[in-house]
Amino acid sequence: MAELNWKTGLISEGPCQLEYKYISHPGKPWMAFLHGFGQDYYAFHPVYPKMEAHCSFLALHLFFHGETSLEGTKPLDPEDWKRLIRSLFQRLEIDNAHWMAYSMGAKFTLLSYQEMPELFSGITLLAPDGVVMNPWYGFATKTMFGRFCTRVCLEYMPAFRFLVVVLGKLKLVRPSLGRFAASQLSTEQDRERVLDVWLRLRKMWPDEQKWRPYYNQHPIPFVLVLGKHDTIMSKSKFRTKRKEWTNIKWLDLEAGHASLVEKFAKEI
Repeated sequence: MAELNWKTGLISEGPCQLEYKYISHPGKPWMAFLHGFGQDYYAFHPVYPKMEAHCSFLALHLFFHGETSLEGTKPLDPEDWKRLIRSLFQRLEIDNAHWMAYSMGAKFTLLSYQEMPELFSGITLLAPDGVVMNPWYGFATKTMFGRFCTRVCLEYMPAFRFLVVVLGKLKLVRPSLGRFAASQLSTEQDRERVLDVWLRLRKMWPDEQKWRPYYNQHPIPFVLVLGKHDTIMSKSKFRTKRKEWTNIKWLDLEAGHASLVEKFAKEI
């Protein structure tokens, strides 16, 4: 993104340090961007040129990505996240923003909307995590035994590979999901980040029962974008939500998980 004049900042609250990048155009509305696992602000590079003339940009690096960090060993507390975001918006003099998030970034967005709806003018979620909880993720992060198993599998890759093969043969996970998981765990650094993201961010899961009633009474532009060929956040996972969330716009694109942002940029 050499053509864009990004500025970089750091802000700290309690045990949290957040790295952010921004481009401020006085008088223009703000767009806040939250990337997916293993990415950074550049994840939205196809989108930025389409919106630069009309918006100011704020891109957040999520925890364990870039210079965003969490001290100690305890899970991130949503209250610390709230203080961090409120301080950042005050520093940059942002009243509210349209939040756009991809994959993992979506659960941070929905949790932020749940706790700080006044900071939102709109929401766009692509291949969103945080809408429907995968049972395996729930087991791995919400139970003590599951967290123990997660640590064993990620610290000892032969155990993980064996588990993927067994679950695949039992048809409890799709082969594509196993391949995706393996690709995200190819190095020790990747495995450490997965452990941190899964276990230390396990409290960062939105509660629909809290944010949904507020949205129904105070609706804002809200779009969920899915890839027709996405095997990670497949359309089938959202079938029930589509029937329930009738006042939210759903957009289906001819894209897989990795190509969804680029495809969406072409539709803007």
